[in-house]
Amino acid sequence: MRDNSVFSSNKKMIEKEIKDGLNILNNSYKLNEINCGQFSNLQIQNIAYNIKQYEIVGVGNLLLMESKDSPELQMLSFVITPYYKNLPLFSSDYLFIGEKRNFLVEYYDLVSEKDSLYNSYLDKLRAIKDKYEDLPDMKLKECWYDSLKTVCIAKKTTIAQDDIMLSIFNENLHTFIETEQQTDILTESEKKVKCQITRDYVNKLVDSGGVSTNVFKNSMGAESTKKFFNDVFFGTEKF
Repeated sequence: MRDNSVFSSNKKMIEKEIKDGLNILNNSYKLNEINCGQFSNLQIQNIAYNIKQYEIVGVGNLLLMESKDSPELQMLSFVITPYYKNLPLFSSDYLFIGEKRNFLVEYYDLVSEKDSLYNSYLDKLRAIKDKYEDLPDMKLKECWYDSLKTVCIAKKTTIAQDDIMLSIFNENLHTFIETEQQTDILTESEKKVKCQITRDYVNKLVDSGGVSTNVFKNSMGAESTKKFFNDVFFGTEKF
């Protein structure tokens, strides 16, 4: 039987993370919502997901995917795919199953090279990770893209630690913005290279599979998953 107070608390937590994330971004950028069309709502393994996509002007694609009303799994994915700067993909997933929480903050090096500013950014992300090393780790399955993940925070928490979980998300997002604003804009040719690196990663994600990607593929089929990923989730076709 579902504990309605916990379910309601989880829903409010997801809504707060979305509100905080958008407020933080709106303080520094203009956000333009993009119509997701057929991908605005998805049904995956009996879980209904609501999806929103934004252009972060001058930065790239923002994906918000949530299932806050699902009794099986309440979750939020908050993913920024940069196209205009030499920055990693920033992916954040929060999963709520009753009072249990898993959260995952990952950075993927979808760049042609790492300069000193990029490496100093990674050092700041590692410092955030170290700050919360006492939280229990969430075990992850090994996958082909692990070599691209320079920094990954994967933790398990309880309902009593929701403020900590939110604070880790906010710290990571603020650090991303701080570095983005210090980073030079890419030239047109550099932008094309970055876009191609991202597109190659996205297509390989579908072709070779991934932990969560396989769930999409099994439900939607490979071609629909590839279209969803390129059009909406990572926005490669929009940038």
